[in-house]
Amino acid sequence: MLNKLKAMQDEFIQIRHEIHKNPEIGMCEFNTARIISDKLKEFGYEVYEGIANTGVVGVLKKGSSNKKISLRADMDALYINENNQCEYKSKNEGLMHACGHDGHSASLLLAAKYLADCDFNGTINLIFQPAEEGRGGANAMINDGLFDRFSCDYIFGYHNLPSKDNKLFLLKKGAMMAGASSLKITIKGLGGHGSAPEKASDVMGAMANFILQASMICSRNIAAQNSAVITFGAALCGNESSFNILQDEALLLANIRTFSKEDRNIIYEQLENIAKAIEISSKVKITLEFNLIAEATINDDEAQKLAFSVACELFKEENCDENHLALMGSEDFSFMLDKVKGAYAFINNGNSAYLHDANYDYNDEILHLCAAYYVGVSLKYLQ
Repeated sequence: MLNKLKAMQDEFIQIRHEIHKNPEIGMCEFNTARIISDKLKEFGYEVYEGIANTGVVGVLKKGSSNKKISLRADMDALYINENNQCEYKSKNEGLMHACGHDGHSASLLLAAKYLADCDFNGTINLIFQPAEEGRGGANAMINDGLFDRFSCDYIFGYHNLPSKDNKLFLLKKGAMMAGASSLKITIKGLGGHGSAPEKASDVMGAMANFILQASMICSRNIAAQNSAVITFGAALCGNESSFNILQDEALLLANIRTFSKEDRNIIYEQLENIAKAIEISSKVKITLEFNLIAEATINDDEAQKLAFSVACELFKEENCDENHLALMGSEDFSFMLDKVKGAYAFINNGNSAYLHDANYDYNDEILHLCAAYYVGVSLKYLQ
């Protein structure tokens, strides 16, 4: 299989380069979706377009079995200016495929072409998802009837991972990636003159107090063996000329990451308690706006076992890691895993620039390997 896929991959490397050259932000992947749809039709799939705006699903059924498997790849790019000087460098200023979604889509297309000529017994759904990068693509597809229209027993996905590790295929039982939430904290009070603080409320002091107290939540409320983090990314209050002004409003932006819903709820509750206490002590009004970006990505035991067995057969067991360290990064594939049994893996991109770096590029040499994983889990389940 590997040799045949490698012999086929040049066409799909060119497709990846075409997608890379024309990156599109989440929910606007119209050209990418058209390329994918045209290829799937060419390969003989039933093609369904416009799911959650730009999502595409290709369906291939053979034999009489009711067994169904889904394979997922994401399509969207990021708001990053590309530094690479390759011939297929982004033509869209301020946008680039800095996470490898161009490679994910191209590898699933390669798998699609290979599977079209295979014998199997059941149904394969190929899901090309828009808007993975924090713009709600997975939930949008689910809410648009993804699993009602294209039901499945298992779903599988992967992400490339730049790494110096000598292992090619990386997997983990249970939580593979953290869930993530964004938080907007608005603090309002009475502004005033710096010479008369008693006549105003100190929103900047309240903001500083909030940051300090929130920084202790994880270490004192989350079990020591669990991982959780609160990161404050922006603190906005006043400007460079505000030497003698007590501001009437402050804004904090934060990110919360945990490996369980239970820990996330503990953090939410403690943040609300801190806000209430500071409101009383600082004579301010604090509003918290939580936004769930992704659940924790949790692999089903049965699906994980199937995925790892396939990887060992394809890549040899010494090149596969079944106990890879869980990452605090997040992936909205988690919402799909909340609905259907499945597994999410990493495939080593080599020692390249890291994800979301302006110098990152998907490694064309792994494209056929990633396609082989998609093919392998499909044929093993539908044999």
